[in-house]
Amino acid sequence: DMITNGKLCVPFALMNKEKNLEDNNLGATLQTLVEKLKEPDKKVLYYKGYGHMGVMQNIPKHFFNKIGATIATGSTCDEAGEAGIVMGRHCNVNPDIEDLLHSDVIIVWGKNFTVTSNHIYNMVQDKTFITIDPNRTKIASLSDTFLQIKPKGDFVLASCILKYIQTNEIDEDTLGSINIKKRDFLLLVDALQNKKVSVMLGIGAQKYKEGAQIFHQIDKVFEVLGFYKGRNDKVWYIGNGRYRFNDVINKIDVQNTCEYADINFDKYDIVFIQAANPIITAMNSNRIKKELKNTYVIVMGTRDDETVKFADLIIPAKTYLQKKDVRLAYSHDEINEFEVCEETNNAISEYELTQFLFDAFGLDGLLNEDEYLSHYKKTIREKPQKLEFTNHNFDEVESLELKENEAYFLTSKTNKNLNSQFNADEYCYVHPSLNFNDDELISLKSDITEITLRVKNDETVFPNAVLCYAGNKKINQIIPNIVSDYGANGSFQDFIIKVNKVV
Repeated sequence: DMITNGKLCVPFALMNKEKNLEDNNLGATLQTLVEKLKEPDKKVLYYKGYGHMGVMQNIPKHFFNKIGATIATGSTCDEAGEAGIVMGRHCNVNPDIEDLLHSDVIIVWGKNFTVTSNHIYNMVQDKTFITIDPNRTKIASLSDTFLQIKPKGDFVLASCILKYIQTNEIDEDTLGSINIKKRDFLLLVDALQNKKVSVMLGIGAQKYKEGAQIFHQIDKVFEVLGFYKGRNDKVWYIGNGRYRFNDVINKIDVQNTCEYADINFDKYDIVFIQAANPIITAMNSNRIKKELKNTYVIVMGTRDDETVKFADLIIPAKTYLQKKDVRLAYSHDEINEFEVCEETNNAISEYELTQFLFDAFGLDGLLNEDEYLSHYKKTIREKPQKLEFTNHNFDEVESLELKENEAYFLTSKTNKNLNSQFNADEYCYVHPSLNFNDDELISLKSDITEITLRVKNDETVFPNAVLCYAGNKKINQIIPNIVSDYGANGSFQDFIIKVNKVV
């Protein structure tokens, strides 16, 4: 905190104590980069991570678009949910934190609130909470009411709420099919209809092929209840933190794109990977390993991670302490400005690299670094004062049904491993009803491959489900390349696995 002045959370600040990538001959490395990118008739892919809120991280896209590279669009995280919100509300903008503070009840739907938004939770922890999630997360255990919903049951629950609001009828059999008790359902609906409520939506409810449709159905509940008759002062998601600004860095007419969640890397002659670790974070990671061996890989990052080991050329990136930047947020409106407080000649910032490449290729159109940053230090528009909602009707989403020795697959985060940069938890967690012993080796098999993991019993996990935490180095091997219908998002929980003891 002394170093970052409170602008980075403790886990990220501690990561700055780790040894970062450095290059004592950076000039030669950059020259090699230019020579490689200037080779004629090469297909280039630009692949950038999306968990970083520093605005300057997006600036290299300007160069790669200029040279005709293919830009990976979408994400492995939250794009399906955003697509579902935008198709109704036409924008994905979060309310003011003050609105949350004035709530009587907070409904947490598919969000690991105490982990992913701990700083916000600490501001409202005295509120009444209702949590909807397949896992009894910490916030679920702290909640007054917990609805342990069946994986992918969210569309059905939203439909049942809409039916009750409109007809006052309860379909107990349908609720039972998604593991929802009538009493808990009525407590949820009563809060929605009669209390001052805020809703925290999380990515858990949209980790499916129909993730956008699920989110739109959920959003229709709030629209029917009048949440959007004025401005949105009730519903949060991973919001567009750039909405209020003149987002000059992302105002770019991208020429060539591909879906981020399903890329054949070896279709390209050169792959430039920036601030991403697809060997661990992307789906079907065994396929990625094979494909990266068959192309020329350039990695720009701060850490010697698993993907760096596949790199033919490594570009050390400057950390937050070593560069200028503005960090926006997706849950609140705070703006964090970063100035250089640690000098280095052995790494390069995103802007410095982009400027170097513009000069090397004789390109024009790049603004001064401070000019770019100035656009994110002052707002040019307010949040919408009124939301016009467009209603779409979708068929029921396909449910996940189990056969013998099959299980649902769930992913989550803990405060010790928010992403692949943290120490990983290599266990899988199961409900005791599956009758495995702690530390027993079990196999998890999907349609694409099979892995083995040590098991731990955990009563908080949904029955007949296997839970693995973010950063686990094996789990993405079994996740197939299922892309969401809208938003080009990875569908990390939309498949069934076979689970057996290893004999």
